[in-house]
Amino acid sequence: MVAAISETSSEYHAFYALRVCPQSTADAWWSAVRARHDIPPAIGALVRGRTRIELTRDEAGEAMAWARRLEGWADAQPKPLHVYPGS
Repeated sequence: MVAAISETSSEYHAFYALRVCPQSTADAWWSAVRARHDIPPAIGALVRGRTRIELTRDEAGEAMAWARRLEGWADAQPKPLHVYPGS
């Protein structure tokens, strides 16, 4: 399980999967997401009910960077989203 995309990793994956963590207690974070108008498309799909979105490495990194900036992320354990390398 990868919570963030490493900028220095040379390992290549065909895709990355952005996933919702069902064990996360992140109500404040999800509320903050729903209040925003600049939701990245992948996270928007998760808000609408998807549990997994396949992305490129760059798209996954950008989505996670956006997610970490929102209120409620720091307090959520485990984090509401995770990125998994694809094969």
